[in-house]
Amino acid sequence: MVEYSPLMPEIFEDPLPVYKQLRAEAPAYYVEEFDCWALSRFEDIWVQSGDNASYSASLRGTTPAHLITKQMPVFPSVNMMDPPEHTRNRALISGAFKPRRVAGLAPAVEAIVEKHAKALERDGEVDLVGDYIAKIAMEVSCVLLGLPIEDAEELYSYVNRFFARENDQPGMTEDGLLAADELNRYLESYIQFRRKNPTDDDVLLNAYLNAVFDDKPLPDDNIASQMSTLVIGSTDSFPKVFACFLLELFRNPGQRAELVADPSLIPNAFREGLRYGMPTQFLGRTVVKPVELHGHTFEPGQSVIFLFPSANRDEREFEDPDRFDIHRQSRRILTFGHGSHSCLGTHIAALEGETATRALLDRMPEFVVDENRVERLRSEFVAGIVGLPASRA
Repeated sequence: MVEYSPLMPEIFEDPLPVYKQLRAEAPAYYVEEFDCWALSRFEDIWVQSGDNASYSASLRGTTPAHLITKQMPVFPSVNMMDPPEHTRNRALISGAFKPRRVAGLAPAVEAIVEKHAKALERDGEVDLVGDYIAKIAMEVSCVLLGLPIEDAEELYSYVNRFFARENDQPGMTEDGLLAADELNRYLESYIQFRRKNPTDDDVLLNAYLNAVFDDKPLPDDNIASQMSTLVIGSTDSFPKVFACFLLELFRNPGQRAELVADPSLIPNAFREGLRYGMPTQFLGRTVVKPVELHGHTFEPGQSVIFLFPSANRDEREFEDPDRFDIHRQSRRILTFGHGSHSCLGTHIAALEGETATRALLDRMPEFVVDENRVERLRSEFVAGIVGLPASRA
């Protein structure tokens, strides 16, 4: 019988075989040490994550997004609110992520990508994460959110320290906790600067600065907290997804050659990369009323975690799901979640991913990855590639 805990060594090393067993043998698995239920099948997660009547995402619950690492700071943010608070906060910022708004950012994204694509032109080895896509992600985030692009490196260092782990041990390091505090203090200071030096730029920060709820402006510390989540969310997961996508292109040179010959295939190929390389191991909710599923009852007060990487490899949803296929037509994926708490970054991620892929394949159409030196972050919450050394063929 399958055994599962987010802290198992097998999960740190390679969770996919365990997830496959869970889907087959125990699609609703009770993790006694945390009094939570782990869901592993696509349809279950799709349905349950959209059920706001049975589950709470509020900070007043047990915040199962950080269920395992109790000491991890959880920033009050839109993804940890329930209606009506969630509804009005999401509406406040959702405009920044809509297709028309994102399309307007295309020239800025292209300029950022072109700037960092110069690293791909030099002789010798390049780290396709640290020298390329991570820099792109942070600067695009600055443009979108309204933060100084010259501070991108500083902001990215906070994010890196935030997720760093020691010896594959669960939970944040002392330095990671310090980085979280420093990020918040940086943002609060910048918010105060912007209060005194307002602009009319169409950026997300201004939506917060101009917001009035219950006849009161949002407090600066509240804005800083919400912005912290957006900074982290927009700069950590995307580079890991992109790195996994590139690794699979290297492992499948025929598919890579197709993209080089026909760049119009890149958007669908990158969507397959999003499905294939989901780095966030779980997010979840707190049960607020009994839920019956797979012969079990989830009781109020318990947590339910959604194993998104497992769902994206579910045989019931995807044919031959462990095969990377740039021609796959997936009608739905769970990389961005589902329902009212789905990630707002779908369109900006697509724009970044497609633009960065085209630029890379123009300059390194037959890039070679040194797989023996690929560096991975292994943790209970986020896993993925953080170093991808590559060179020209």
